Amino acid sequence: MSAHTDGPRTVTIRPDGVEIVARERETIVDALRRQGLRTRYKCRRGGCGACRAILVEGEVIYPKPVSEKVIEGPRPRPDVRNCLPCRATPVTDLVIELGPRDRIVNVLTGLDTARPNTITARQTPSTSSTRKEQSCP
Repeated sequence: MSAHTDGPRTVTIRPDGVEIVARERETIVDALRRQGLRTRYKCRRGGCGACRAILVEGEVIYPKPVSEKVIEGPRPRPDVRNCLPCRATPVTDLVIELGPRDRIVNVLTGLDTARPNTITARQTPSTSSTRKEQSCP
């Protein structure tokens, strides 16, 4: 893991092993969203705890105050460090682990393989009307 300096941070998300880059002062959820990925969250204010993840390695800060009770959850464990990705800003490279009910969703899946229907209009001299043709991929 890198030492604390300004700049982008690598965030590894378990159990999927997905790596993303969080820009300086960017929350983990915002970095995920910018890269076309989503995970479970609700309020994005650090008040509900829906996005709570285990902070396996690294350090985060919360530029806006969040409740320790929300970070720790309903059953705090002294051997586990949690974070709220909706508010947590990485100050070092991180490894976080999502909860068993969480998963990463790629909202851009399929866009690079989708072929749009191409519709062209062409004038036919005999009828002077516009006819639309659809080309097949």
